[in-house]
Amino acid sequence: MSLDVRWNQLLGTNAGQFFQRVDETHPLDIYIGKEASGEPALLLVTDKKPPPSHEYQAIHFLSRTRSDHRWAVVFKLVKPELVKVFFLLCDDLVESCRKVIAGEDPVARLMSRFTRWQRLLDRGHDGLLPEPALRGLMGELLFMLHRILPLRDPLTAITAWTGPMGGDQDFSFSDHLHEVKTMRTGASTIQISSAEQMDVTSIPIDLAVVTLDDADASAQGTITPLTLVKSLTDMLEPFPDAADLFESRLIEAGFVRREEYGNRHYVHRGIREFSITPEFPAIVRSRLPTGIGKVSYEVELASCDAFELN
Repeated sequence: MSLDVRWNQLLGTNAGQFFQRVDETHPLDIYIGKEASGEPALLLVTDKKPPPSHEYQAIHFLSRTRSDHRWAVVFKLVKPELVKVFFLLCDDLVESCRKVIAGEDPVARLMSRFTRWQRLLDRGHDGLLPEPALRGLMGELLFMLHRILPLRDPLTAITAWTGPMGGDQDFSFSDHLHEVKTMRTGASTIQISSAEQMDVTSIPIDLAVVTLDDADASAQGTITPLTLVKSLTDMLEPFPDAADLFESRLIEAGFVRREEYGNRHYVHRGIREFSITPEFPAIVRSRLPTGIGKVSYEVELASCDAFELN
């Protein structure tokens, strides 16, 4: 039985504070349950002294001493509207702690993992991206899957994925930059969101245009956000550091594995790449007069044909 199903059963009981061990095989004393006031909570019992209690916007982190001189570490949800994301967070914490090694501080591992989710939860994000943001993310992931990972070391590739961190370009290698745009078949323009995105200084920039169309579930060759992410996690599984960083980047992008994503179907039509030269039709920061602030504009795709890479 999945954790979220068990949790919903626990929350539906009339008992006050109540906790249940996640399973008998887990190496840590970790429990799911609810506080006396009814909030869902994750509990770790440990010999290691945890950090002081802290009240984040969506989750309260509580550390308590017990009568047996051990410590109780509690993550308690205080924003009920984020309960689905909280369940996913706790599932991530539970599974990551299965890999704890002898001598490692389990509280430190939990806190490190929790920090990934904290900003997402503090923003009140429910883990479902708006359609334009989701399509943009899928474009970046498709480019990573088909063009970056076949050519680059996995950890280098994921480290260079700076789009979720707000970088000027979506992929920033020491020797090359890549900006990714996602469009539907038949679209004639692409949106450039800043004067920096196409501004070539000392490092070459390529523009990748990913064509991604909406589709019915019955259509052949469809993908969903969940299947696309799984393709990448399967590819990265032999590389733990890269896989771990990939998960961090997904959360930073606002993506968590909500079941609703399994109902969104798309067809990937292909990727076109263009070299950004001084002649490329673009508004760039280095050629703007002083005093010009934020710039966004559209580029006609037909005007880019001369710059397409083979």
